[in-house]
Amino acid sequence: MASSATKEKVLEENRRVHALENRLYLSRHPEQTNFFQTAILEKTLDAVCSTLKQDSRVLDLGCGTGYLSLGFLSRGYRLTGLDLSQEMIQAFEDSLPEELQPQAQFIVGDVEEFLLQNQEEFDVIALSAILHHLFDYESVLRKICARLSSGNQLVIFFEPLKQEVESPLRFALHRALSWLDEKLYRSEMNMRNISVLDEEYHHSDYQRQFGGIDPSRVQKILLDEGLEVLKIEKYCARRYGFHAWLANKVLKTQNTFNLLATRL
Repeated sequence: MASSATKEKVLEENRRVHALENRLYLSRHPEQTNFFQTAILEKTLDAVCSTLKQDSRVLDLGCGTGYLSLGFLSRGYRLTGLDLSQEMIQAFEDSLPEELQPQAQFIVGDVEEFLLQNQEEFDVIALSAILHHLFDYESVLRKICARLSSGNQLVIFFEPLKQEVESPLRFALHRALSWLDEKLYRSEMNMRNISVLDEEYHHSDYQRQFGGIDPSRVQKILLDEGLEVLKIEKYCARRYGFHAWLANKVLKTQNTFNLLATRL
């Protein structure tokens, strides 16, 4: 699919859309906080943190309002959270418990500029649902890999999965469940008087125009850059936890992936 977007256009659209999302970001995206997704989040954090020392430093690129960052902070690690949106960073800062504030540093900025200008070393670099927002995610991944020393970890979390449809019947059931999930979600948003930003995501969710992110392509880039991929987890995210459980345990469909890698 052809696109007339430029890198500057994608950046500007992300600033604009996430300013609209603001403090209601997680309210608009319950697929990131329902019980099924929370269990995946906690399992991922446990796997990453199992080898970390208590004074380890974490860089969360695309930290947003902090749903992934809070997991690291609550486990006692020092965290630098970077996001393009001033509004999202402010919402995160305002909601952060006072006892965790000394561990956290927040930066508003573009991920590529940050990687070029900041030479600090981090034990973990986490990408919080950011790759699909980038104009050239492959270039950014290579820059991130260059910043990882031996033993450092890379976590890619909650990215839309680009894949081929293998079973037409299963895909049809997948779409039917998606329709129901979305119908209930929109009814809830209407009752809570929260606007759904239907037409706002076309350029900001840039890689969705091309079907999402291909984890096999990500894996190849990481291997080329000297990282070992420890795990790729594919699953189906839904607005509501029961629908996510149904999609994963019964339909066995997938639309999202996480990845854990380490520098050799």
